[in-house]
Amino acid sequence: MKELDLPLAEWIVLALIAEGPSHGFAIATLTAEGAEIGEFWYISRPMVYRSITRLVERGLITPVGAEEGNRGPQRMIYAATRAAKSTVTRWLGEPVTQLFDVRADLTCKLLLLQRRDASPARLVERQRVVIDEIEESLRAKEDAAGDHLARAIYAWRLEHVRAARRFLDTVEAESTRPAVSTG
Repeated sequence: MKELDLPLAEWIVLALIAEGPSHGFAIATLTAEGAEIGEFWYISRPMVYRSITRLVERGLITPVGAEEGNRGPQRMIYAATRAAKSTVTRWLGEPVTQLFDVRADLTCKLLLLQRRDASPARLVERQRVVIDEIEESLRAKEDAAGDHLARAIYAWRLEHVRAARRFLDTVEAESTRPAVSTG
């Protein structure tokens, strides 16, 4: 399967369906405001259903059955194709290439990896390499900047690099902590 160019909402819906067959209402429940995914990246119910339609059109998910709804119509259940599951796994392991994508794309990937009980270590390691490259590029631009405003802007962006690095440090430290038993 060629590399997909999907919006983040569609990647999230596809990744959740790749975990196991599901219906739109269940996905929308996970991505609602304050929910497991929605706490960090909210996807409205209409956007979930639009994403499902697009994923079906692209042949990434297929209907596999229906389930009676409690108070509404039947809910169509979808499953990801084998190729789509492989593509999702690959996507979850790819670092983001733009600093501004750390907040949304990277954090969502980490949440989805956690749902799979998959270690984030490889992604964090690969993301550090990209962050280092971004920092090197920004430092060169800051050094070459001809005026005080440009230097200030590059300094601001470098603060974002440092924040991203601290975030990765925290993810790494927390992922190696033993689970706390509550029982």
